[in-house]
Amino acid sequence: MDSTAIRTQIARWLSGQVASHLDVPATEIDPAMPLAELGLDSVSAVGLCGDIEQRWRIEADPILVYDYPTIAEIAGFVAGRIVAEDEGRR
Repeated sequence: MDSTAIRTQIARWLSGQVASHLDVPATEIDPAMPLAELGLDSVSAVGLCGDIEQRWRIEADPILVYDYPTIAEIAGFVAGRIVAEDEGRR
């Protein structure tokens, strides 16, 4: 799977996770909007990073949501890590 397809899959998954943390429908989540503007607080950010670690098997420090403040940016970061780790295994 190429990095664009992975990024798209991760962004969809992240939208669902953020929607769950905010208790809103996923259709209300704009992947280009900063998570703080969507209403994600620090407690939910920690939970989201735990979700990322569990689902994608990468380390996700809660500072991630401040370094990469949108779903689109987080998806790009996570996809990059997955691709790099996959290439490292080859």
